[in-house]
Amino acid sequence: MTALVSTSYLPSIEYLKLISTMEEVVVDHQEFWKKKTVRNRCHILSPNGIQCLSVPVNAKHNSTVISDVKIDYSQPWIRVHKGALEAAYNTAPFFEFIKDDIWSIYDRQPELLIDLNRDFLALFLKKLKLSVKISEALASENNIHDYRKLSDNHGYEPTILPFDSFQNYNQVFNYKHPFVPNLSTLDFLANMGSFVSGW
Repeated sequence: MTALVSTSYLPSIEYLKLISTMEEVVVDHQEFWKKKTVRNRCHILSPNGIQCLSVPVNAKHNSTVISDVKIDYSQPWIRVHKGALEAAYNTAPFFEFIKDDIWSIYDRQPELLIDLNRDFLALFLKKLKLSVKISEALASENNIHDYRKLSDNHGYEPTILPFDSFQNYNQVFNYKHPFVPNLSTLDFLANMGSFVSGW
């Protein structure tokens, strides 16, 4: 089976859960940019609660093709994101095993949002030991599962899967905040490593 998805920044657990059941994932490079979605946003659990991280881009809503959306490096967003991830996950048991890979992607400073997101998706699939082929174009219209609405999400609540399909796992600040089931997959990896059956 093939999943058709939109690009997503530090994609959510729901995003990974759904595509992990597929043989192939096609990222739509021809759709138009939509602002205020998880195409350039993700959610993490910070010491103060749920925090949204956003990658600034140069694009016009509904008129710029997603493959042409450029990242705006005139803003110090990488420093902000690194600082937020450090604050959120520095004490997580597995963050040290993924931190260098995350930093390396940031430090390459890809010009396009879709390239940044592709690198993070590939990294997450590798760390979770998921064998899913990533493509840029549909080879066939048969047996397609369209999950593009996953990236239309403005927040962190699940779009397709019910809440009870998300298993609890230990989060860094569970002593002060209730469990949040659908954060960036980075939250799961930092706290649980590659123990896929635990999500």
